[in-house]
Amino acid sequence: MQTLLVLLVGISCGLLLWLSLRKANHLAFELIQEKVLSVAVSAAPRVDGELVRELVSPDQDGSEVYNQVRDYLREVRDANNTGALPIRFIYIMRPLPSGDWEYVVDAEEDGEDKSYLGDVVEFHFEHEKPDLNSARVDEQYAKDSFGTWLSAFAPVLDSYGEPVAVLGVDIKASRIQELLGNLLVGDLIAMLIALGLASALAAWLSRKVTRPLTELRDFVRSVGAGDFTSRLKVSSNDEFGELARAVNQMADGLEERESLKGALVHYVRSQAADRKVGGDSSEEMEESRVTVLVAELCGFSQLSSMLGSERVFALLNEYFSTMIDTVLRHRGSLEKSADESVIAVFGSENEDQHQERHAIEAALAMQHALAKLIRAWKIQTNKPIFLGIGIHSGKVLRRDGRLDFDSVHDLERVAGEMKKTTTNERRQLVVSDQTAENLHHVFPLEAVEDDTLDFAVFEVDMPQPAFR
Repeated sequence: MQTLLVLLVGISCGLLLWLSLRKANHLAFELIQEKVLSVAVSAAPRVDGELVRELVSPDQDGSEVYNQVRDYLREVRDANNTGALPIRFIYIMRPLPSGDWEYVVDAEEDGEDKSYLGDVVEFHFEHEKPDLNSARVDEQYAKDSFGTWLSAFAPVLDSYGEPVAVLGVDIKASRIQELLGNLLVGDLIAMLIALGLASALAAWLSRKVTRPLTELRDFVRSVGAGDFTSRLKVSSNDEFGELARAVNQMADGLEERESLKGALVHYVRSQAADRKVGGDSSEEMEESRVTVLVAELCGFSQLSSMLGSERVFALLNEYFSTMIDTVLRHRGSLEKSADESVIAVFGSENEDQHQERHAIEAALAMQHALAKLIRAWKIQTNKPIFLGIGIHSGKVLRRDGRLDFDSVHDLERVAGEMKKTTTNERRQLVVSDQTAENLHHVFPLEAVEDDTLDFAVFEVDMPQPAFR
């Protein structure tokens, strides 16, 4: 019986090791893809495309315009150069009429790893070349003369919104493989320890191991099926209790990863849809109602001079991560995030009968989440930091199940104009009469006197969270 138990434990540990390694490698690679893509997508909109357009000759390498763009790239690189997966290279490149690509600006210091203005980019395969019009991350490693990398790219736009170049971000593959190798060694050691304990304490394990292993097996299956909300119950302080805590922490990270992944996927999908709007107009259009939320982080700019660029980048990353998660939890979709603003659409995937209420509830949750972040940051400011939010509802057009983004942008513009009335701590959340139409019995709404708008605006008169 003991021999059979040891054999069963060994088979179970081996199976769990294989499943966990297979899933962990897949999830780890996706997580790395999302990190490098998020850096590229968040950094590219802040690059001045007009300055990049001016860099046309190799003798401009080291000029004032070149140094201005290079210094910003270095700030982004240095802000993301810590932790287990540091960013190694960040650069800007553009296509040539010949079909090749050339480097424009490289954040790397002078040396053998630096690429200069006009240097031709080395690609081994055609699929490695980025798309000038859309953001993407490599599905596999790419090799060049500098090594093996996982890269992500995002377009750099000029003042007219036209792409002029591509911002690239690289993570070194050897570091990724080292982390995955450590994971393999750790799991192998854990399996050997488990087998040794099983052979020495078979009788005790027969009573103690069966239930935890069953729970762990069911949990791994639920995670594999996409349920990242379940958690293991920690009922002891032994090895299985520690394992349960570690697995629960992993589940927390996976749940957050899935939320960010949904936001990034929707961002890329929105960009693709924008490019297709100008296509075949013969497809049948239908009307649909959506609600747009525009939120601006007021007072945050004062931190740039107080904390420095690296700390400000870190705080902004945490802020956007929290706001995106809050929007998604309230059935909203992220339309875009730029500078210190978040724009979300409710009812975009399918017409939500309660989209207005969901948008207001999301806005209130965002305000409370910001208050919690500010308390955690422990920073003292001269002026208050708060969210100014405008919400507007209206009709938009759908073509083949996708929103017509010109009509969505019209609603965004109106909501942005409304947001301008939230200029102080006392009035932070306003909604249009179209949004408030059926919600007077749900939220305390107070009319706002404003002569600049041709429709009625209401303030949601809820107790405001303490932001300090």
